[in-house]
Amino acid sequence: MPPVQEPHTNGLSSIRITVWVFAFMGILYLSWIGAWLLEHRLETLMGCLTTSGGRFCYWLLMKLLLWVAPSVALIRAAGMTVRQVMSCNRTRSIVLLGGGTGLLLGIFALAAKWAGQQPFFSSRLGWPLISAVVIAPLVEEFVFRGAVLGALGRSSRFWIANTITALFFLGIHLPGWYFQGHLVATLSDPVGGALSIFLLGLVFGYVAHKSGAVSSSVLAHALNNLFNV
Repeated sequence: MPPVQEPHTNGLSSIRITVWVFAFMGILYLSWIGAWLLEHRLETLMGCLTTSGGRFCYWLLMKLLLWVAPSVALIRAAGMTVRQVMSCNRTRSIVLLGGGTGLLLGIFALAAKWAGQQPFFSSRLGWPLISAVVIAPLVEEFVFRGAVLGALGRSSRFWIANTITALFFLGIHLPGWYFQGHLVATLSDPVGGALSIFLLGLVFGYVAHKSGAVSSSVLAHALNNLFNV
């Protein structure tokens, strides 16, 4: 079953699902800001958080607690299952649509680097690379294309649900940009900034919807990040 279908709930159920999604995102935003504040506080108390491995473990734990666990609850509340959302058995669609989209995005990224005379691959193997290529695609796609887009798709047409989800996806990046000190620069950057995140959100949502598997958007997201690190 595709993560997003044509709406088939009654009016009351549609409103209830929409309220659940917006409440879920509100709590996620607040808790994610809290995670950043806590990380800054703990850095002064725990030396391990000043290392890449320590930060990796901290943010992995935060994503599991604040993103993944509530998303499972939202998926079930919307009448879906995790197995239906991920649909890992759709191997052909995952490889062709997810892999093809990811490679296409990768070609664009390499072309942009070539035009800007930047090195194609400048990141060495380590925790930041693992986080960007493995953890971020898995968690972000499960939450946004699986739980949020999947739930909204139960009560809204796909293009509406996908646009709202892409905006939510952009919004979750704002706290990190702010606490890392480049929020204004990222928002105003026409290439590689906030607009790119929003457009990628639309692309990943389309991949998940068209293939019927969030696993496809995970693969596309992972390849995109691999070529952009």
